[in-house]
Amino acid sequence: MKKILILLLILIIPTACINVNEAYIGDLIAAIHKGGIRSPNQIRTGYRYFLPNHLTVLEIKGLNEVIKSRDFTFFMYVDLVSYHNKIEFNYEINESALDSRIISHEGVDGYLEINVKDNDYLIEIVYNYAKIEVVVDAASINEAVATALIILSSIRFNDNIIKNMLDGNILNFGEETLKIFETNPGDSKFLDYDQEYGVYEGEDAIPDIDLIN
Repeated sequence: MKKILILLLILIIPTACINVNEAYIGDLIAAIHKGGIRSPNQIRTGYRYFLPNHLTVLEIKGLNEVIKSRDFTFFMYVDLVSYHNKIEFNYEINESALDSRIISHEGVDGYLEINVKDNDYLIEIVYNYAKIEVVVDAASINEAVATALIILSSIRFNDNIIKNMLDGNILNFGEETLKIFETNPGDSKFLDYDQEYGVYEGEDAIPDIDLIN
């Protein structure tokens, strides 16, 4: 198992290798962008995205998804309404956060914010009109950031389907609808899922050692 985890922590990019655990987060983000976008392998209504082999989708509820790795849980929300309306990105750096930065690449914007939560760390990444939250220990911060950004970067929207959904009021989920650009970082709306799902004990696929290649 340890050998698998060590291999998992190497991102292979066209010009060099970067050790995820030892990388500065800014360099890690740059390496992911440089490595390119993986082809989507998950199809949803109105969008598609790439899910690395070592992750498992536990639950899909509206535009929310619960995604498990062996050690922690990702909570993802895709904001089709903000995408359709081309809501402008707005984020102020949080000086009190452990890490707070704007992510921008080839016209796609978002942010990363990491805050202390009890004895662990809450990671929030908004990018490409979607958001992922995950709580991890200190040793897993970089791995979680890399995995989340790979997923979010890969999202591809279907404009025609989204328009039809809006015209038919299909995207009206009432209180479940969450606009990622209208929420405050650090104020988690997804982590209530954790009380329901807890720790995944199922059979995981063998981790994908090449998160980027």
